[in-house]
Amino acid sequence: MVNVEICIGSACYVKGSSQVVQTLNELIKENGWEDEVAVKGSFCMKACQNHLGLGIRVNGKQLEQVTAENAKEVLKKEITEALS
Repeated sequence: MVNVEICIGSACYVKGSSQVVQTLNELIKENGWEDEVAVKGSFCMKACQNHLGLGIRVNGKQLEQVTAENAKEVLKKEITEALS
């Protein structure tokens, strides 16, 4: 099981984390990962304070420079690697 945490705190929300949740759910459906990927909301990961982009972790690994615009590509790569 791959665990994906997305910050839903106010700063990340304003930067598009709700859009990323929607994108991730679509990605999971497109790839048939419903039984392999768990999506969880999280409060502040301090990613924005550290200039890392949106607060997103895959299996505990903090992703860097993720935006609402590049999230689908980044998450697909990270999840595919985690599943292999």
